[in-house]
This record gives sequence, structure tokens and C-alpha cells, in this order.
Amino acid sequence: MDGVIDNSGVCLPFLACILGREMNQCEFYFEESGHRLYCFVYKYWTRNINSFYYFGDENYLIRAILNSNHLKIQANIDSDIVFSSYHSLQDIGAPVQNKIELYKCYQELGYDATLHLIKDESDVDGRFIKSLEHGLRMTDRALFRKELPLMLEKLQGRKSFMQENSISYPCGNKVFTFKDVGDKIELEIIN
Repeated sequence: MDGVIDNSGVCLPFLACILGREMNQCEFYFEESGHRLYCFVYKYWTRNINSFYYFGDENYLIRAILNSNHLKIQANIDSDIVFSSYHSLQDIGAPVQNKIELYKCYQELGYDATLHLIKDESDVDGRFIKSLEHGLRMTDRALFRKELPLMLEKLQGRKSFMQENSISYPCGNKVFTFKDVGDKIELEIIN
């Protein structure tokens, strides 16, 4: 991977989205006439240790982008990745403090990492940034139109990109290995 362009991405997984009903957390609800209808999306993951779909600590750790051990492993393999992200200080869907910490880590590890913090209404232009909510009501098209040329300019002239075609992250008793195979990424989990 040579570059990442992000809009309001989460750094730490929200367990309620993974475990759903098991945490008594609905996906959404309808409210009318004093009644509330809670809707749950069926999830396979469970905290039942006897289940094939047991969601253990290692399953959480591999999903956590803000994981210092994994960031160090990544930096040792390729520290030339360019990161660019937009995030609202008022985002309640993806806490901004986690993103600020992540970008500090990226910079400490030597990455070219730019975090555009959207602070208040003065940053809302109505065309590119349309709100302070999660996602900023920013379209992917507008984001890539603005950021992709800048990223390609930074990447231009590089002789070689990532030398390795795989990366492994130890998590508890498991090792998750991601391999770049043809036009896809394969995951191998070793217990």
C-alpha cells in the first residue's frame, strides 16, 4: 500500500457494531407514538468461548488501527506510506481523539501523515465539507478530486514501493498474515 485517503474513519473498533444484540446495542430504531422499535442486524460473532464464531481479544486487536505494536511492525516493513485524513472535532461516530493519537504515532514513525481537523462551522464551505457530523457529508468524488492529485505528486518518482508482499501481526495466540496475491489480499490466520 502506498497511500491512504480517509474521511472520518474509526481507529478502534466499536464492539457494539461487531457483537450487536449480545451487547444489547441495536443498529437503529424507529420511534413513533411513544413506542420504540429496536432493530438488530444478525451477527455471527459472539463472546461464547465454545462457539466457532467466538470473538476473542485477538479478533479485536487485529481490527484496531491504533495499535502501537502493529504500527511499529508496519513502519519496519514500509515507512513510505502517505496518509491523509479529514475528521470533525464534533464527530460522535468515530472519536476524534483516537484519530489525533493515530496521526501522532504515524508522524513519530516517520510517515508523511496529514490530519485535517474540521473544528467548527467556519470550516464548513457547503461544497467540500457540508457538515460537522460523522463523514462531514463529504462525497468520495470530492475527496479524491482534492487529495488524489496531491498524493500522486508525493508518490511520483519513487523507484520502488513496498518490498514485501505480506505483513504479519501477532495478536494474542494468533498471527494474522495479510498477503498481496494478484489483485486481492488474502488473510492467513495461524493459531
